[in-house]
Amino acid sequence: MDMAVNPPSKRRTRISGWIYGLIFVLIATGIVYILVAAPAGGSAPASSRPPLYEAALLFIQNALRTPAASPAFAPIALAAAFLLGCLHALTPGHNKTLTGSYLVGARARLSHAVLIGTATAFSHTASAIVIGVLAISTAGQIASTQFLRWIGLPSGLVTMCLGVWLLRRYFAGRSAHLHSHDHDHDHSHSHAAHSHDHGDHHDHSHDDLSPDRVTLGGLVVLGLMHGIVPTIDALAILLVALNVQQAGLGIGLVFAYSLGIAGVLISVGALFVRTQRLLLDSPRFERVARRAPAFAAGMVILLGLSLFVRTLIA
Repeated sequence: MDMAVNPPSKRRTRISGWIYGLIFVLIATGIVYILVAAPAGGSAPASSRPPLYEAALLFIQNALRTPAASPAFAPIALAAAFLLGCLHALTPGHNKTLTGSYLVGARARLSHAVLIGTATAFSHTASAIVIGVLAISTAGQIASTQFLRWIGLPSGLVTMCLGVWLLRRYFAGRSAHLHSHDHDHDHSHSHAAHSHDHGDHHDHSHDDLSPDRVTLGGLVVLGLMHGIVPTIDALAILLVALNVQQAGLGIGLVFAYSLGIAGVLISVGALFVRTQRLLLDSPRFERVARRAPAFAAGMVILLGLSLFVRTLIA
């Protein structure tokens, strides 16, 4: 029975390891390309873009201004927009650390990383459309400018609240774990009772660390915060599309761009989740992994505070 079950299980583990390894190589290669290929010393965002990014953005903008001569235009343009989103998300910052820290602090699963990415893509697309439409009128430009100017304040506050919630949950879980441990030993009068309670104790301790305690609201809020501020390039693509009466394609391009950003966030989140699971499974690093949520919660709080302060002094 064991020989019939173990090989497929080992095969799945091996395949999973190869997939995560490929994701790591792709992410690392993209980051290295961004750092190496980007021109040095550029003060404006446009001057620090790598050549591949510039080429894809120029292709999309030129193609939007020129009638499509081939039915392959739309898929190529959408693929270029997706590539733009991936490259943009690989640049320094862009919530990768925040996403990973929250997922570690919440002891999340891969499905939770996918949920954050999905919420990010939705909110990024919606905010770009709203601000792009507002930018057509003078009053809308003023409103959108003020929105972009001050949105960091509520975003920073919400991020800090999520970090505090993670930290409180971590200490509450430790308190419950210690209480359960003391309770088991106080009531274990016989060897049989002790062995039974000791087994139950370990099961419940794993339940306390279970990712099932991740709240849907926290994941969705974090994803929405990621995308609530659209990038300049997404707005530029949408505005060009609106000017040439190709609103449908423009919205599709912004959505593909947002999916690129979300794909990178999902990949980074998956690597964080995978790393934590590997550490928990290793006796050498189990103690560090069990304290990682506290460190991650502190990182979330600091990132939220940084966003709040940067908005005030900008």
